[in-house]
Amino acid sequence: MDEQGRIVMLEAFDTAIMANLAKTKLDAYGIPCFLTDEHFNNLYPFRNELIPGVRLFVFEHDVPRAREILMAEE
Repeated sequence: MDEQGRIVMLEAFDTAIMANLAKTKLDAYGIPCFLTDEHFNNLYPFRNELIPGVRLFVFEHDVPRAREILMAEE
C-alpha cells in the first residue's frame, strides 16, 4: 500500500449537484477526493442497494476531517 493509505467511500448523494458541492468544499480545504457514478446517476436518478447514488471517496486518514468540514454550517 502506498503512503496515502486506503481509499474509502465517505458519502453517497442523491444528485450530482449535491455531490459536486461537497467535493468542491473538500477541495477548498485541501482534502483529495473524487466522485463516481455521476453520469450513471443522471441516467437513473434513484437510489437503492444496487445504485447507491453519486459516491464521494477520500483517503481513510482524511475521513474525520472531511466529515467535520462537511458537517460545518457556513
